[in-house]
Amino acid sequence: MIKKKILGFVLGTTATLVGIIFFTLIFSAESISNSLKSLFIQKKLGALISIGSLTNIPLFFILLKLNKINYAYGLISSLLILVFIIVVLKFIE
Repeated sequence: MIKKKILGFVLGTTATLVGIIFFTLIFSAESISNSLKSLFIQKKLGALISIGSLTNIPLFFILLKLNKINYAYGLISSLLILVFIIVVLKFIE
């Protein structure tokens, strides 16, 4: 049961990272590292993380449809940690 929650957490984190990289590659002409640095300076890194985490929505509903509740629990846990990271970024910026 714990393994399933950890796997859901890893799945949510990976999906968010893929979403961040996807949106950065599409909307930025610079490299990923330069884009992330400039977004941090512009105080918009939290917004990119939020947009990247939108990829977890269909994943969450797929997990619920397949009755993988523990995986969905881990996915939600990763989203809660992302919310905490975004709040910290808002206070730093």
